[in-house]
Amino acid sequence: MMKKFLKWNKESAMIVILAGILCLVVVWPESGKRDSPSQIVQNTSSSEETALNIYVENQEERLKALLEQIEGVGKIRVMIRAKASKEYVVEKDVTTNGSSVEETDSQGGSRLSKDTNRSEASVYTTDSSGNDIPWVIKEMEPQIEGVVVAAEGGGSEAVANEITEAVQVLFDIPIHKIKVVKMKGE
Repeated sequence: MMKKFLKWNKESAMIVILAGILCLVVVWPESGKRDSPSQIVQNTSSSEETALNIYVENQEERLKALLEQIEGVGKIRVMIRAKASKEYVVEKDVTTNGSSVEETDSQGGSRLSKDTNRSEASVYTTDSSGNDIPWVIKEMEPQIEGVVVAAEGGGSEAVANEITEAVQVLFDIPIHKIKVVKMKGE
């Protein structure tokens, strides 16, 4: 009985050792440089942040150029806060399958069972390089959260109202997310 026990322990030890070696091989770092998942997410988010900053700066310049054309505004500075980066809506191929079964038991009772399956798959097209890319049906610009305008004429209620209405119409944001202030003299 002791031999059987010792033999089992040797086999168990061998299994444990082999499992340990396998674990080391699986987690051993490769010699080639490869981005970790956190680095990939960080790179993606930084490129999205850069695109968002470019979009916001462009909108600020366009808004400034427009508002300076309003009588009584004078020099201005504009700051826009955006909620998210650009979104792409891709075309989906939707497949729906359904079936129904009606059962009647021996006592006259009946039951209707319905089963519906729905699946979606993105539609792809090929670019000039031969790569598959999603078929984009709509591009949604970043959502503007708020706008602050500092204007030389911002102390005038009439000018402030004109600026507020212009910003509201352009960005479709509520009045309480628009602030017009008088710019201090330089």
